[in-house]
Amino acid sequence: MNDDIIIDVRNMWKRYGLPPVLPWKKTGLREEECALKDISFQVRRGGSLGILGHNGAGKSTLLKVLAGVTPPDKGSVAIHGRIFPMIELNAGISMDLTGRENIRLLATLMGFSDRQIQKIEPEVVDFSELEQWIDRPVWQYSSGMMSRLAFGIAVHARADILLVDEVLSTGDIVFQKKCQTYVQKLLSDGTTLLFVSHSPYFVERICETGILLDKGRLVLDGDVHDIASHYLQRSLKKSENYITKDLSLDMETRQGSGEIRVLKCYMKGARGDVTHEIEYGENITIIVEYIAHCDMNNIDLSIDLYTTDGILVTCFTHLSKDNISYNVKKGIHAISCTIGKFPIKGKGLYLDVCFSKDTLYSIDYVQNALMFDSFPKDEIRSQTSRYQGLLECPCTWEER
Repeated sequence: MNDDIIIDVRNMWKRYGLPPVLPWKKTGLREEECALKDISFQVRRGGSLGILGHNGAGKSTLLKVLAGVTPPDKGSVAIHGRIFPMIELNAGISMDLTGRENIRLLATLMGFSDRQIQKIEPEVVDFSELEQWIDRPVWQYSSGMMSRLAFGIAVHARADILLVDEVLSTGDIVFQKKCQTYVQKLLSDGTTLLFVSHSPYFVERICETGILLDKGRLVLDGDVHDIASHYLQRSLKKSENYITKDLSLDMETRQGSGEIRVLKCYMKGARGDVTHEIEYGENITIIVEYIAHCDMNNIDLSIDLYTTDGILVTCFTHLSKDNISYNVKKGIHAISCTIGKFPIKGKGLYLDVCFSKDTLYSIDYVQNALMFDSFPKDEIRSQTSRYQGLLECPCTWEER
């Protein structure tokens, strides 16, 4: 066994919520029963592995197997170090105890001595920023305060391996940044990290390698930037937004009063072709086809632009110019919004579309109506790309 390998998973299978059945050869195991299917990978000591996949891919099940919450049904999982699972942050916290008492309790359960507990207690209090609340019962805490306490305990566990499931997006933006910075410090000190997220943005920032899961199978592993790019491309295919998506299929169950429903949303580039890939800085046109079931006045259409990790970049709306809304006639129509020199870069950008009346209530709201990519011409995306980030801002350098 290579001493540099801290996690070694080989040909591992896991049933959906069922205990292992032994012996394997006598009972057999049907693939459709399994949440994980023939998974194999290794993680080096001090490395960081990002785990990406859509809902139902098997990400959380994999973390539970690695954490020892549930054993595999077939194959092997070898862990060569002390592991701390940050899978459900609030697990193990007693609502009737104070924050300080919870720190002591969980530290004791993790095997800390009294002297060690006395040392880490003020560190956890300081990190969680709960000084004024630490001696109050946890049932008085908000959900954000509980997350701060739990994360503070978790990152001071001094484990060899951290298993993290989406918790780096907990709390407010400032605390998220603080958590991410602390995790980076743990990595530089030699801690091994396995990080599960729906956001390739976070995975790329934190991890050096990655794996992509799909329907329980490991479909790709390697450099994290390649994994993130492949995940976004699969997202495009999965959402059927390459050209135009038929949005009429779910229009009866969407939010809004329903007098108007969006049928299609698509994009044209500067050459007038329908596309999901545009060149950064070119003129684009977004077309929304819709059906109006009756005549309506004072209608506004807004199009919200988001990054792949859900950050709202901007909103295109009729009301942004001269505060003018428009009137709609019964029937099927189309409306377009042209954006000159599109200023945003990135993969997996997406649009939400909303019809509203007098800006007071929603008539139709379509999430993820269109997904697309925007990159400078001929860019090769890499970790050292000079085109990283959402914007390219002209600047002047001068030695002083």
